[in-house]
Amino acid sequence: MTTLSRVASVFSQVFAVPAEDIASNTVPDDVPKWDSLGHMNMVSALEKEFQLRFKPNEIMELGSVQDILGVLARKGVRG
Repeated sequence: MTTLSRVASVFSQVFAVPAEDIASNTVPDDVPKWDSLGHMNMVSALEKEFQLRFKPNEIMELGSVQDILGVLARKGVRG
């Protein structure tokens, strides 16, 4: 399973959207429930999925799926 597909699965669970609708270019405007509360729920779900913790500055960087993939790659997640 790729990192993108794992992120898409998290988005599907947190935001109640089809995983296949999530791509690397997905931004908050594409996901109706991706607001400030949704963002924190997503962060928590990503931390659980990838068994890691984001630092506060990293949480602020997670502004798109591409950004999420980049931060995960810097934290050693490959795939």
